[in-house]
Amino acid sequence: MKLMLSDPIPALPGEPHWAWYQKTVDAVARPGTTVDLTHLPEGYFSMPTGAYAVAYNAIGMIQNAYRAEKEGYDAFLIGCTADLGLRAARALLSIPVLAPTESAAHLASMLGSKFSIIAFRPGSRGIVENQIRGYGLGDKLASVRCHPAFIEQSSFELMFGGEEGQKKFVELVTEEMSKAVKEDGAEALILGCTIGAAVLTMHGIHSVDGAPVIDSIAVEIKMAETLVDLRRAYGTSVCKASIYEAPPPGWEKEAPIKVEQD
Repeated sequence: MKLMLSDPIPALPGEPHWAWYQKTVDAVARPGTTVDLTHLPEGYFSMPTGAYAVAYNAIGMIQNAYRAEKEGYDAFLIGCTADLGLRAARALLSIPVLAPTESAAHLASMLGSKFSIIAFRPGSRGIVENQIRGYGLGDKLASVRCHPAFIEQSSFELMFGGEEGQKKFVELVTEEMSKAVKEDGAEALILGCTIGAAVLTMHGIHSVDGAPVIDSIAVEIKMAETLVDLRRAYGTSVCKASIYEAPPPGWEKEAPIKVEQD
């Protein structure tokens, strides 16, 4: 089984987080499953901080999904908790398309009464709440929290700041997760960043105060394997009658998507 996982931005120097993702892949993917990592051919690095940049980069994500199917991949995984391009990619493809927040939220709703999401910016609260309502899980969301320290210091500076930076990052995130459990009644926890989730996993953070911490990349991989299995066994796929309605025949001639990247 071949899965493609795409970053939501162009290449980062050295792609250090890919090695972190690979540890998750090695831990949860079953024998015979490979996960190839890629990025957008172009787009905004500032994607998480603006609606226009998110929309622009979503086009690149959808095009990567299209390429994945054309290149013989069995499923496509969006590598960003904004789940950018999810609906359009599902409409365009016949192979399964997975997104981290949707996947993690549905699992969280099975593991506890309510779940909380830890974000990196106070402005993300409304965005995340709207996102979860769109997945039909609004009544399962206990809270969306952001540690005040992330207002002054970027979470990404900490995550990519070596062992000391990551240690501080883990402390801040788990502190906020503990408050979500004790103050908001969360019984499952999700970090609103796939890279951050990989950092928590590398540091052995799998639960906080009895609430499971969900690694969204790990969940994407396992759900992808299940959906590929069901598609192979029974032809199970998304319904194209409404929200995942496929484009009309001949659309690719009007605006072709280049399959091979430079």
